[in-house]
Amino acid sequence: MNRPSVQHSGGRRKEAATEAQDRAGLHKLVTLSSVINSSLDILRVLDSSMRFVEELLGAEASSIFELDEERGELCFRLARGEASEKCREIRMKMGEGVTGWVALHGKPLRVPDTSLDERFSPKADRETGFHTRSLVAVPIRNRGRVVGVLEVLNKRGPEPFDEQDVEVLELVANQVGTALENARLYGKLQEKAALTESELKETQARLLRAERLAALGQLSQGVAHEVRNPVMTIGGFARRLLKTFEPGDPAAQYAEIILQEAGRLEKMVSDVDQYTRMPDPVLTEWPLSELVHAAVQLWQEDVARQDVRIEVALPPDDPTLSADKEQMARALLQLMRNASDAMPEGGTISITAQWEGPRLSLRVRDTGTGISAEDLPRIFDPFFTSKTRGSGLGLTTVNRIVSDHGGEVKVSSQPGQGTEVRLLLDPRPWKGSDA
Repeated sequence: MNRPSVQHSGGRRKEAATEAQDRAGLHKLVTLSSVINSSLDILRVLDSSMRFVEELLGAEASSIFELDEERGELCFRLARGEASEKCREIRMKMGEGVTGWVALHGKPLRVPDTSLDERFSPKADRETGFHTRSLVAVPIRNRGRVVGVLEVLNKRGPEPFDEQDVEVLELVANQVGTALENARLYGKLQEKAALTESELKETQARLLRAERLAALGQLSQGVAHEVRNPVMTIGGFARRLLKTFEPGDPAAQYAEIILQEAGRLEKMVSDVDQYTRMPDPVLTEWPLSELVHAAVQLWQEDVARQDVRIEVALPPDDPTLSADKEQMARALLQLMRNASDAMPEGGTISITAQWEGPRLSLRVRDTGTGISAEDLPRIFDPFFTSKTRGSGLGLTTVNRIVSDHGGEVKVSSQPGQGTEVRLLLDPRPWKGSDA
């Protein structure tokens, strides 16, 4: 009578032990869930999670592969264990090895002995020096589609991985899939926030520049009016004075310097006057090729140099722009003048166009000396110039014309390699601030 009683007591103890193990396992899974959802720092979360899984399943190492859908390959997102650093460059094709098989078929796979399973690929072992004896791999899904593979390697102790281990790993994979998606969405939000901040700063800079130019226009108009007459008087008297000197008189060179500088001031006053009196654009529909041709014709009549070659390559569909032909030609001519000045030894000016989203990007590029990084932020400032001659209103004028057409001017440059100016233009009619 006593013997059965002992067996029954032992059975209860075994059941109690099993129940305690199940509770402990459930507690660990709950803890794991809180670990996975504890942070948006995805690498730290994944590392903590997989360390927890290794302890839970008694595995020597673990890894998470993420699917690169564009290339159809799986790459290591995380690798734990010996030689994990060597895994970063390893990629597996869909269907390649156990990892690729799981990703391709979307099913879990338990391999008790890798030497007996032809689906196992030794590629990672060869690269890392790690020896994989057994493994479990399960697909990571998000919204029903496979986005990666989760693996645990080499069960510690004499027992192999079992079906319960597979079930636990599938539960973990579901949570990892959610964590990866959350991290991806958070990354996109961060990128958008950074982009929005950058766009806001750029818009603020444009508005501030527009306000400065408006105030400067009013001031310059008054200054130009007051300066014009004295400068013309100085120039006139310098010419008359120059005529009084005998040929070879050393004093004549001083009069010539006065005359040259007065001429430079007259040109500056004229540029300021043209800038401040520039009318609003009168918009009509023009083929892009006609606008560019008008500017090139002005260049050939006004500035053309034998050592500077003009190359034009426009889209075959020849898009139509709503523009003031005279003003737009003036802007392009100014860019070609700038490009010519930047190539004292000669070179090539390229005029091309391509679509950037809904806007047309009209580009003028030279092979000249380029603009230094220090000067680049100031190139639109009025009267700023690195040249010994000129008023410094060239790019200021270009920027105003393009802005009045509802567009933007972008400049990129590499010292010693050249400069590219992009005029971003909207092909739709621009209605100004009253639109």
